[in-house]
Amino acid sequence: MKKFILLLVLFWFGFSQAQNFITHTADAGNISFSASFIDHPDLNNNPSARIIAVHNWNPPGSTGVYNQSPTGVYYEAGSVNKWAVFNEDETNMLEGTSYNIYIANDAAITHLHSGDAIHPDPVYSIVNHPVLNGNPNAIAVMTTYWNPSGVWNNANYGFWYDNAGGADEWIIYNEGLNAIPANAGFFIATENPNVASMRHQATGANITLNWTVIDHPLLNNNPDAILVFSHNWGVSGQSSNIILDKTMGVWYDGDNWAIYTEDQSAMPENATFDLLIYDPSLSTVDVTPFALSVYPNPVIDKVHIEAAEIISNVSIFNSLGQLVAESSLENNKQSIDLSFLTSGIYYAKVEIGSTKQTVKIVKK
Repeated sequence: MKKFILLLVLFWFGFSQAQNFITHTADAGNISFSASFIDHPDLNNNPSARIIAVHNWNPPGSTGVYNQSPTGVYYEAGSVNKWAVFNEDETNMLEGTSYNIYIANDAAITHLHSGDAIHPDPVYSIVNHPVLNGNPNAIAVMTTYWNPSGVWNNANYGFWYDNAGGADEWIIYNEGLNAIPANAGFFIATENPNVASMRHQATGANITLNWTVIDHPLLNNNPDAILVFSHNWGVSGQSSNIILDKTMGVWYDGDNWAIYTEDQSAMPENATFDLLIYDPSLSTVDVTPFALSVYPNPVIDKVHIEAAEIISNVSIFNSLGQLVAESSLENNKQSIDLSFLTSGIYYAKVEIGSTKQTVKIVKK
């Protein structure tokens, strides 16, 4: 009875969370000049929503459309009552462009470039968020947001972590090194327990021309995956300290997802990106929809994975997509020692015959 109830709960959470990550495509029916309106029950008639939008070059069914315009989001009240993705340079929205939308809501904040956010250098805007303050290893993504002040903000943005003089604070910066418009608005989403996160760095090994390939178990061989990202300059003195004044998006190369430059200019080595990824496992309950038990979860030392059928392989990955443990005992129960791992979120890819399932594991 317990397993049946947990399966129902997981099914419900899976449906709910899946709705938090969607892909929206601009077409003749939803485009109005520079904007494309999103039709979704969690967003319609909901001006208080907080969303992150990233251009997706080729979601399933798409032929691939570039968009070199920086994009933001806004809510149209009145007779429309919908959220929209729009081109900040006011050019017409291109039909066929697609966008990954993360409906972050309480997992995001509205940031205004005003008041305490004003930095002595007008290129920067100081962020105040409890998850980010004093934490250079935090993961965050952002999208420009028109509504708070009605400010157009035609620029590319990144994050950097200022640790000079004891500041220890996150800062939004204009990649073109121009002044940020007064009262410009942003949505900032941070990592949370129901969303996978990682930091990806472009290297000589993963760069091809204008894109850098991401290696993560939730993304690999998964054209239906949904992710959002932002550029992170890093902490002063790191190899990631690269100004990247480029509009960027994501695309699927047939095996892996990649971040690319929309103008097709070369991807610079060491450029670093923060990612939030739709996680179908969603929570840490001990059963997955195909009657797989994972316990204890959270785990301190050994995690046990059990199924009604023979498990052929279990691979454990960290949030960077790196393989950290593996078991191939060909049994219906496998126990894996994770005591050597640091605390954090990990992913177990379980193989039963030709079926694969990825589940989230929390290591204490």
